Amino acid sequence: MENNSPRLFTRLYTSIIFALLFSVLLTRVSVQQLFDQDGINDFVRDTHYIYLQLQIQIIASPEKVRNMPHAGVAFINEFDLQWRALSQKIPFCTDCNYIGDANGIRVFELADLRLLAVYDLPEHNLQLLISDSLQQSTPQNNEPNQEWAEYQEIDDVDVEQIVFYLFTLISIIAIGAAVYFPISQLQKQIMTLVATNKQFGEGKLNVRSDRHFSKPLDELASSFNNMANAITDTVKENQIFAQAVPHEVRTPLSRIQLAVGLLQKMNEDQRQLALLENIETYIDDIDDLISQIVAFSRLNSVTDETPVQQTQSIQLSTFVASRLASIKHDSTIHTVINIDASIHYIANPMYLRLVLDNLMKNALSYAKSEVRISVKQQSGHFILSVEDDGQGIATEHYETIFFPFSRLDKSRSRKTGGLGIGLSITKAATKKMHADIAVGKSELGGALFRCFLFKHSV
Repeated sequence: MENNSPRLFTRLYTSIIFALLFSVLLTRVSVQQLFDQDGINDFVRDTHYIYLQLQIQIIASPEKVRNMPHAGVAFINEFDLQWRALSQKIPFCTDCNYIGDANGIRVFELADLRLLAVYDLPEHNLQLLISDSLQQSTPQNNEPNQEWAEYQEIDDVDVEQIVFYLFTLISIIAIGAAVYFPISQLQKQIMTLVATNKQFGEGKLNVRSDRHFSKPLDELASSFNNMANAITDTVKENQIFAQAVPHEVRTPLSRIQLAVGLLQKMNEDQRQLALLENIETYIDDIDDLISQIVAFSRLNSVTDETPVQQTQSIQLSTFVASRLASIKHDSTIHTVINIDASIHYIANPMYLRLVLDNLMKNALSYAKSEVRISVKQQSGHFILSVEDDGQGIATEHYETIFFPFSRLDKSRSRKTGGLGIGLSITKAATKKMHADIAVGKSELGGALFRCFLFKHSV
């Protein structure tokens, strides 16, 4: 099943971006809260001085302070004062919002953004409201003042926010660069290791990974190289064994065949001659098996690449007809070839011959009365189909039939005299042609083999 989830580093980069944005927003909110609380503390500290001065005067003369709140108090002109009874139920402001407190003093924000501090004097049943002076925040006498306008423009610019955003931008760039460059380097090294692994999987057993990686990738690269060396040695040993053993077996086999021939000439007993003919048939079967093992070994050899000069344009209809004519089969089986004469295919004819011969032999062996061979062109590739009206193949065996010497039920193996390696050769030959093969159920009732030829036609 194909995995459609985002790549690891895509998810990693996305997570880093979201983490940075979240950190910026969290920092912004936290710093803003600190700035707001700091402003509240400063306002309460200033108004508390006024409150203390007035509290001293209240002790001396409560009525005098309520009627003349400005008397002898420093900086009192910078604030507006309002006295009210503590027991008064009417709200002291209708267009203000509570924004916090400092040292138990409640602070509100008025509609014109001025601050208001509330001081309770329960022993005198009084409540003192101190706010920023409205006159201090506007020019005197409501006359136009160019200097005041310029001051207001400068005051409207929040320097703290500009500094904050500038610092945040620099921090994001610095943190992003510090995180991105190591991760991008790690990504390049991983992609290099993946590419090496892919090349090795495609059969290039001489490729090795670069050991000059950062930790822990250097250990992974070293492990890959050790594994590659072990696999390469094993493959080479298997190839030598697979090619040497058949050669060594053929020598005593030839001697046995020679001895059987001499016995046939010297013996006139018909029963013994029949046995000798059976022995000769078995020798031919063994020789055929050896030939197929050698062919299968060469097809699976990673060094057995097909040079461009060994490929040629093949007219499929003529090629299929010639290969079918070379195969011995029951004359009662009707064969149908449905291939357009204009279809040509560029490939190594040896590989195509192995594919066709084994598929057609398989179909002719298991067919009851009919075998069909056809080629169709779809979406720029060819589909070579070989089907029969035999027993067919169970779905659970669609993969295992391509394994060497795999056996299904007895009716599809021993009865037909197959050696159990033909379809393995077919699978290996299709891989050499950069093609693919699949098995299914034919509309005739038997097996359907389809070979997908992905190279271009001419």
